[in-house]
Amino acid sequence: MALKAEGRIEEARQHGLLQLGLKPQDAELHYEVAGLHDQLGREQDAIPLYCKAIALGLGGDALRGALLGLGSSYRSLGQHEAALTALEQGLARFPQASEFKAFRAMVYYNQSRHKEACEALLGLLAQSTSDPALTPYKGAMALYAEDLDRRW
Repeated sequence: MALKAEGRIEEARQHGLLQLGLKPQDAELHYEVAGLHDQLGREQDAIPLYCKAIALGLGGDALRGALLGLGSSYRSLGQHEAALTALEQGLARFPQASEFKAFRAMVYYNQSRHKEACEALLGLLAQSTSDPALTPYKGAMALYAEDLDRRW
């Protein structure tokens, strides 16, 4: 953690890998080392670490982060179905976590599901914006997010 805080990510990753050899059943450590791999653009290496962390019983905010990291890593490698599975698991476990909806929208886009992607992002915008220019239109955006093609 100290190496990570100092921005020495590669050293932290290498140290984390050594620690995993000593603590192979430490779910939190697997999660942290997975995140270091992600930070270095090594998503392929991060995926099995996220999976192991989850399988070892990771919980709470760390589980939330691991499911998001897993989904994001799969998406960045073009493994869209696996990404959706991870993100849907995250939403099932953390239904109010909007980050899963945002990343799922990116997967929809990657799958050429453009309407669903736009609707999902529009719904998130309606739900979360505090921009004074948009707040009067939150209701309309939420309505359009249900079916962007709907005509009245």
